[in-house]
Formats: sequence, structure tokens, C-alpha cells
Amino acid sequence: MSEINKATRFTTVVILLAAFIAWMHDGYSLVIITLLNNQLKSFFGVNDTAIGLVISLQFVFTVPGAILFGELGDRFGRKKALILSIAWDAIFSSLTSLVPSNGFILFAILRMVSGLGVSWGISFSLISEYFSSKRRGAAGGLVHSTFIIGYMGAIITTLLISSWQYCFLTALFPLPFLVLFWFALPESAIWTEYDKSVKVGKVKQKFRLKEIFSRKWVKLTILLTILFWFAETAYHALVDFAPLFFEYLFAYTGAPNYAASSRLYMLVLMVIAALGLFFFGFLSDYIGRKKAFLIDNIVGIIGGILFAIFTLLIFNNTIVLVSSVVITLGFGLHGIFGVWSSELYDTEVRASANSIIFSIARGASLGAFFVGLISDALNPFTTVAERIANPFVSLQALGTGMLLSLFAFIGVFIVLHFVPEPKDKTITALSKEDIR
Repeated sequence: MSEINKATRFTTVVILLAAFIAWMHDGYSLVIITLLNNQLKSFFGVNDTAIGLVISLQFVFTVPGAILFGELGDRFGRKKALILSIAWDAIFSSLTSLVPSNGFILFAILRMVSGLGVSWGISFSLISEYFSSKRRGAAGGLVHSTFIIGYMGAIITTLLISSWQYCFLTALFPLPFLVLFWFALPESAIWTEYDKSVKVGKVKQKFRLKEIFSRKWVKLTILLTILFWFAETAYHALVDFAPLFFEYLFAYTGAPNYAASSRLYMLVLMVIAALGLFFFGFLSDYIGRKKAFLIDNIVGIIGGILFAIFTLLIFNNTIVLVSSVVITLGFGLHGIFGVWSSELYDTEVRASANSIIFSIARGASLGAFFVGLISDALNPFTTVAERIANPFVSLQALGTGMLLSLFAFIGVFIVLHFVPEPKDKTITALSKEDIR
């Protein structure tokens, strides 16, 4: 019995570690560009709109990546697809470090190609099929919080390493872990049972992209995509330019090293975000996915209102900082995404549905692009030096664009009422009752 318990603990640790590394690296490689915003603009000679477009396009390219790796995960297994997607992201992210100053288009292409290596849906399919319904929400919240750890790792990297090229080169950190996962990561037992049914002819293979938009799933797919799109728009409209916003804020308040102050404050926010993601995932195990999602959404709306009032109408830097903490807690609902959608879809399409819905939502949000566009349109100063020298104008211009987040939070509140709570949270290998 002791040996069985040890084996079970080891399996649990390896599965969680694989999901952690996948989602942590996704966070690390996709957000490091936001932390190096000013360095990249100076190096390539571009503006906020250009950087914002690259940030948004790398998320757009997660959509074909989700179709590819989601199909691989449902057809050939969670393990192989997860390892391959992590390796893809790590290699192409690191290649951006080699781009010369006249190669902004090449830089953008490499960022987009790296976005193909999406592993979110595969990770959540794997952990949802391993954990029981009583622990699934907490596990999902814990895994999603590792995106924040990736974000924090990126912050620490940019504080310790002055060269943006070397910062991108560190995106190779998952490679040693992939060797461990190849030998020690078990395949999902539920997917293995499903695969056996395919091999004996009990179930036929289907093209998953077509299947999740079939009559059986189309309503759920559209609803979840719209819901997650609003949530992702709220997130990216704030977080993608948050480091730059806080640079302006700390420059305005006279901080001697405003860039470092900004990143240190982002570290604090990321710790709070990680706790919020785990808490609301944990809470969803007890009160339901939908109720926990709703409560946290209301927190986000309150934070967005405070941000709007005290950034644009009655400027108060202290309350702006407080509102950012409230909004950060409002992002805890992201920890519920994966397990909720995993419980609503069947095993044969779970990895594809999770990956494609989330990637379409994230790719179509375009929050960073529109915030950058609004910021450039409202700010009369064009160079990095001019904007830092006039921080109040810069933070209000950027803050106006970031107000997009509040409208997106309200959109989440509306659409949420039409999405079903899972009737049965038990995940099985073969199809269960259709959810309508």
C-alpha cells in the first residue's frame, strides 16, 4: 500500500509539473515582450501600436496552433502533444534573440510562429482527466496560477538581464524538463481507454475542429468562445501594457528608478493574481464553476470602475494602485476556464475544444493592439524619452485605452448567464449525455 501511495504521489507530481511547465512557459514567453516594450521600441525604432500589434498577433497565431496541437492531443494522446507544443514554443521564442535592428518584420514573424505552440488546452485536459471533480477546480486554479509564475520569472529576468536578446534566449528553460516528461509523464488513463475504443472500432476518429462546431456542440462552443473572449479582452487590455503604465505612474511620482519600481510592483500584483486564481478555482469545487466565476467577475467590474474614476476623472495615484489590486483579484476567474470547459465536453474533443476556444478568445481579443492604438492617438509625444518626460499625459492616454477592460468585464457578466453549469462533473472516456 505504501508503494502504491508513493507511485500515486509521484504520478500526481509529474502530471502537475508538466502542466506547470507548459503554462508557466506560455506565460513567460508571451508576456516578456510587454516587459521589454521600451527597449524593443528603441532598438527597432517603432511605436506602441507596432509593439501592441505584435503582442496581439502572437495570440492570434495560437488559434492555428490550437487546432494543430488540440487535434494531436485528441488523436495521439495528451502526453506527446504537450511535450511537442512546449518544445515548439521554447525554440521559436528563443530565436527572436538573433534578430538584427533592421529586422522588425522578422521579429514579428518569429513571435507569431512561436505562438503556434499553445499547450493550455492539452494541460487542462490532462489534469481534468486525472483529478476528481472535488479537487479539479483547485488543481485547475493552481495550474493557471503558474502562468503568473511565468510572468514573475519574466519580470525577474528583465530586472537581472539588461539585454533584451539574452532575455528572449532564456525561453529555452523547459527543455531539460521535457526529457523527464518523455520518460516519466503517464498518458491520461481516460484518453487511453477512449483510444482503445477507437482501435476496436467502437468509436470513429473525427476532425475535431469540425466536430466542436457540429450541431451537438455548436451552441456551447459559441457561448464559451464569446465568454472567454470578453474575459481575455479584459485581461490583455490591462496586463499587456501594465508595466508601461506603472513606469509612467512611478515616473510621475518621482521614483528614482521608475522602470524597476514598475516591475517590482508588477511582481506584487502577480503574487496576488496567483493567489486569486487558486482561490477561485478552489471555491468553484464547493459552490460551482458558474457562481465562483460570477463572484470574481463582479470583483473585476468594481476594480475597473475604481481605475476609470481615479485615473481619468479624479486622479489619485494611491487609489489607482489599490484599484489595480482589486482588478488583479478579478482575473481569478481565468483559473476556472479549463476545468469548466473540460467538464462540458466529451473526451474525444476535449483537448481540441479547450485549446481552440481559449485560443480564439485570446487571439481575437486584440486588447494590446487597441490599447496601443488609443494611447498613440491621444498622446502628443512620440518618442520614449518625451513620454517619460511627460508621464502624466502618457499615463492618462494609456489609461484611457486600458479602460477597454471595464467594458469587457461587463460583457463577461452578460454572457455568463447563458453558459450552463455542468450537469455531471464526472469525466468518462466515452460520450455522456449531451449538454444543452
